[in-house]
Amino acid sequence: MSQVAVTQDQKNKKDMHPFVKYLLRTLVIYLVSLGIVAGTVLWAVRQIQLFLFEPVDANDETGITVDIPMGTSVRGIAKILYEKGLIRSAGVFRLFVELTDQGSKLKAGRYVLSKNMTPQQIVDVLTSGETAVDTVKITIPEGFSIRDIANYLQNFEKDGQKVFKFTAQEFIQAAKQFDKFAKDYTFLYEIPEARRNGEYPLEGYLFPDTYIVYVDSTPEDIIRKMLSTFERKVYFAQFRGVPLLTRIDELGMKLDQVITLASIVQEEAAVKDEFYKISAVFYNRLKIDMPLQSCATVQYALGSSERKPFLTNEEIAVDSPYNTYKNKGLPIGPIASPGQLAVEAVLYPDEEFMNPKKPVLFFVYAGDNRHVFSYTAEEHAKAKQKYEKLWKESQNQKKE
Repeated sequence: MSQVAVTQDQKNKKDMHPFVKYLLRTLVIYLVSLGIVAGTVLWAVRQIQLFLFEPVDANDETGITVDIPMGTSVRGIAKILYEKGLIRSAGVFRLFVELTDQGSKLKAGRYVLSKNMTPQQIVDVLTSGETAVDTVKITIPEGFSIRDIANYLQNFEKDGQKVFKFTAQEFIQAAKQFDKFAKDYTFLYEIPEARRNGEYPLEGYLFPDTYIVYVDSTPEDIIRKMLSTFERKVYFAQFRGVPLLTRIDELGMKLDQVITLASIVQEEAAVKDEFYKISAVFYNRLKIDMPLQSCATVQYALGSSERKPFLTNEEIAVDSPYNTYKNKGLPIGPIASPGQLAVEAVLYPDEEFMNPKKPVLFFVYAGDNRHVFSYTAEEHAKAKQKYEKLWKESQNQKKE
């Protein structure tokens, strides 16, 4: 081979080298990119598998109690499950539920779940509605005091068996924990400081209603449920189209004053139209600095759950800040749990009865849940004499 041929061959090899390098570089980049994409896809598939089809911890069978309140959204349920450590992502769980069209099938209740359950298994339990804890329906009547509520719950039975494990005294003790509840229900700070460390600081704020509660509920569980209902049906509610707080400001009153007066009206009235009339009578008395003279406040001071329309002189003489025969103005706090009607009656008392030229200042129980109203002390004395005699006769007949 000649020298010239060798030199030409070397030259051709040099001319091809950049092209080969380009091809190799492109191939490498392609293969690397393909590897990255494939790795990303595999990672994504694995994450989807983890988030949607695998449990948080396949080896953890520990039961975790989960409460799903009535009306909780899919977002809310996902948040609860995530905070309990039962799912890896609230967002992915929510998407899973919505894509499988099971959001409307999730049911409220108290469930026992575990970390070894897959998201699908959790959904299956929540859609079955087979809660781990039975529920019961309780009804707290309007006008019940905390003592009444406590005794009612202590003696509440289902199928002849007492339901709740706590005693009346334990419920009362739980209701004394003002600071614990005030952290979550700020309206409680409307309660005067002087009463926050008293015997019944939450009196008047445990809203009377029908509730569905778990049979293993603690006093705190039930108290929180009742406070939440008060918040919704009273504190943030509208009465005659006006927010409670707005109307209170218009009246120049405070929340605790409204609830206190409403609790007295609740105990004195029985027929709807008389709630507004009795409220007006008490307003009229307050306006002229006349004692309210409510039998209900005295009976509360005596610790009695019995409601009597007439009291003895001995009962009226009891020394208590709740005795509105001896003390002018409102008592130091509510005497019972008022319902919405009683609250509305305090916000909108009967205007006719509050006529400044001729205010109604007296009422007396006349039987059949009705009262007779009077303008003057003389009229009231005659009515009281008449109806007290009739009432005592009826009581004697019942005893016989």
